[in-house]
Amino acid sequence: MRTRRTLTTLLAASPVLVTAIARAQAWPSQPIRLVVASPAGGNADVVARLVAHELEPRLGQRILVENMAAASGMRATEAVSRAAPDGHTWLVGTSSQLVHNLALFDPLPVDIARTLRGVAMMNEAPGVLVVRADHPARDLPDFIDRAKAARGGFVMGSGPAGTTTHILGLHFAARSGATFEHLPYPAGAQAMRDVIGGRVTCMFDIAVTALPQIKGGAVRGLGVSSPQRLRAAPELPTIVEGGVPDFIAGTWNSIAVPAGVPETLVARINSLVNEVVQAPAMRRRLEDLGSFVPAAMTPADVDAYYARERAYWIPVVRATGARAS
Repeated sequence: MRTRRTLTTLLAASPVLVTAIARAQAWPSQPIRLVVASPAGGNADVVARLVAHELEPRLGQRILVENMAAASGMRATEAVSRAAPDGHTWLVGTSSQLVHNLALFDPLPVDIARTLRGVAMMNEAPGVLVVRADHPARDLPDFIDRAKAARGGFVMGSGPAGTTTHILGLHFAARSGATFEHLPYPAGAQAMRDVIGGRVTCMFDIAVTALPQIKGGAVRGLGVSSPQRLRAAPELPTIVEGGVPDFIAGTWNSIAVPAGVPETLVARINSLVNEVVQAPAMRRRLEDLGSFVPAAMTPADVDAYYARERAYWIPVVRATGARAS
């Protein structure tokens, strides 16, 4: 009786709490807006749509994927940061948006570390260094030697300045000792077209979008920036095997939401995403795309993951001298 009376007193004294509980119970009351900071067909978009397809029947609502590829992902990040914290707006958070941008924008339009919180992790995807199919380099060590001899005559394409493919290229140049002319494109797919056509010497692309081009014979992969070879492409050596020590890098796709979303909703979204991503069939699908699926994380685990990534990569990105376009 005392417990019931206490609860009644608390609810009467806190209409905000009543409203939050009511909203959580009714959620989702409308379609989910899933904001992706890459164009259709990009790495984050591919993964987002796969996961969204499996989530929709569990939610009982549509998931509307909204591609907002602009300003190195900052426009998408800002849009979700400013969205109503009711659990109906999600961000596909990647290394570009939630880590690199902290070093690339001065000032930041929003304080990403405070306005967004992690909810769930979907996958981790390494980069792949690719060249045109008939490039004369036999392997990665040979390519690095040729690049050093060319003294900047090799052109490395990438997605927009500040995105993961751009940072990977700059980081590779610094770690390998080779010099490249760097040419950012409005989208990574445009850089890939110019690698295929021989107008650009090489590029780092994310494995999810690079492997179809490699398997189709359009380009040749020289190395993958993962700690071990990919199950989807076991013949592709790691960049560490190619002679660049500790070169482990790439991106990841997570779900983030506005910081004010109630804990009850954050926990429900986390549980739903983990249920989908950790299912054996989805794990195999994501691995077949050229990515890795980490063990299920809690929201606190995801925020800690972001913090570790920021501690490591922000100094690296600043050292490259890159700025967002």
